[in-house]
Amino acid sequence: MEIKEVEQTMSSKEIAKLTGKRHDHVLRDIRELNRAYRNLHKPKIGLMFKIKELPNGAKRQDPYFRLTKMQTLDLLTGYSTELRIKVNHRWAELEAKEVLRMPKSLDVYGMEALPYDYWLLMHGYSVSSGQRNARIRKYPQHFYRTFAGKWYISKLYADALLNIREGKRQIEELEPLKRAEQMVIDFMDSTKNGSCKINGVKIEANRFDKEDLPL
Repeated sequence: MEIKEVEQTMSSKEIAKLTGKRHDHVLRDIRELNRAYRNLHKPKIGLMFKIKELPNGAKRQDPYFRLTKMQTLDLLTGYSTELRIKVNHRWAELEAKEVLRMPKSLDVYGMEALPYDYWLLMHGYSVSSGQRNARIRKYPQHFYRTFAGKWYISKLYADALLNIREGKRQIEELEPLKRAEQMVIDFMDSTKNGSCKINGVKIEANRFDKEDLPL
């Protein structure tokens, strides 16, 4: 899987400046975050030191941290520590889909086929759910397995799945009809000119048509 990443970091001093917090308070919060990382068996943020020369010629080591984007979000999000870690890591997984690069498609007997798992990830489907294999079992004619064991999906079938999903989304977003008041027709006397009542309004049958309905 080819993932293009540019690792950017932000120092604890920058975070303190942006948030208006004292740097020692930011350091305290990062240490608390590291304890949560340890509980969740995730890598901790490493402590670093900046050497600063003092007027008297002595040197001082000022501690600071450098955080990745994910670590910064873990620190700043207003959830409890463990919850915000989980939510933000999931957010990062979703964001990673944007940097996936689809490998070349295959020509299978004159028809184009796409790498199945890459296609699932790029379009927001799960590669670990039962639906992945269920599609293969139900529609094997639209799938091709290489000698290396990699599955490919017919591009025509893949496009049809996306169209179906888009159709369902559009149906869910349709504005519903306004609920018309249910009309109860009570034929009062079928022998007397077929008069009736519709929603309490008496209408004679000899002048009854759809324009008389009290909508």
